Parts: sequence; structure tokens; C-alpha cells
Amino acid sequence: MLKKFAKLDMRRYIQRLVYIIVAVSAIAVAVNMFLGPHNIAAGGITGLAIILESLLGLHRALVILVANVIILAAAFFLLGREIFFNTLIGALLLPGMIRIIPQLQLVESSVLSMAAGSVLFGMAVSLMYHHKASSGGTAVPPLIFHKYFGLNKAVGLFVSDGMVVLASLLVFSVDEFFYAVFSIFITSMTMRGIEKWLARKRAECRFCYESGCV
Repeated sequence: MLKKFAKLDMRRYIQRLVYIIVAVSAIAVAVNMFLGPHNIAAGGITGLAIILESLLGLHRALVILVANVIILAAAFFLLGREIFFNTLIGALLLPGMIRIIPQLQLVESSVLSMAAGSVLFGMAVSLMYHHKASSGGTAVPPLIFHKYFGLNKAVGLFVSDGMVVLASLLVFSVDEFFYAVFSIFITSMTMRGIEKWLARKRAECRFCYESGCV
């Protein structure tokens, strides 16, 4: 019996790991092939990495790695081991994927590239959240602010991303700044849409189970 449960847990862990790898890869594609080529720093550590790469010449993968190590340390000491381990895999995978996946401009239009990259980014983050994981970045500070200061998580995330977007004005044009603002909006709407769809699917499954149709 114990072996059966161990096999089941291992299968679930491997399945979860595959989903995390797919999600992190999608984030890297969104950054390297859609947002980054048009200097769209749409919040988060990836947005900060795009800014510092343009400003200081630092590779965005290195910026993400250093930032996520600091964030992981903060999560471990301030939020506890559970959140730390849920964040660890994605946070360490992301800089590697950013490094591996080539930096290409797939779409010439900044508007279309921003829209496609934002939707892909939102889908990837939703996939990670669905499997109780994260890629680190600005998803962690709002949890700290909420725990110690009672600040709403959504407000904390908006402030964190907003600071990065405002910082982009120091490096990029006003047009690119507004692209970043729209990108945050599209990503947020994508995530909300997926969350509602998942909630509806869960409700349908629960109703089906309770009514005896399965």
C-alpha cells in the first residue's frame, strides 16, 4: 500500500515538474521573442532584466538569477519553507530558459508582439499558479507585504510591477512605457479569464460528481 502511494506521489511530482518546465519555457519565449525585442519591460523581474540589459549591458538571464536568489532567501526567512520550495523550481529554471531560448524578433509590429507576448505570459503564469508554483520575481514581495503589513496582495503586485514599468521611462521611450502598461493589463485579463474558466470547470466537475454522473 505504501509503495502504491509512493508511486502515485512520484507520478504527480513528475507531472507537476513537466507543467512547470512548460510554463517557464513559455515565459522565456514571451520575454525573448515578443516583449524583449521591442523593449517592453512589463513589470516583474523579467521587465527589470530587460531594463538593466539595455542600461548596463548585463545579460537578462544573469539579472533574473541574482534577483531570484535574493527573493528566494527572503521567501525562506520571511514566508516559510512551503512557499520557498513552491517557488524554488521555477525561480531557478527561469534564468536557464532565458539563457537557452534565443532572443529573436518574431513579430515586427510592436503592438502585435506586445499582445501576443502578454497573452502567452499570462497563460504561463496561470499554469504555474494552478500547480501551486511560481517563477519567483515580483510574485513574492506582495506575499511579504501582506503577511507583515496587511497590504492587499493585488495592490502589492501592482506596486511592484508599477515601479518596474516607471523605471523603464529612464531607459526607453514613452511609447514603450505605454506598451508596458498595456502589457500588464493584457496579462492580468488573460490570467483572470483562465482563473474563471478553471473555477467553472471545477464547479462542473463537482456538480457532476455529486449528481452521480461519474
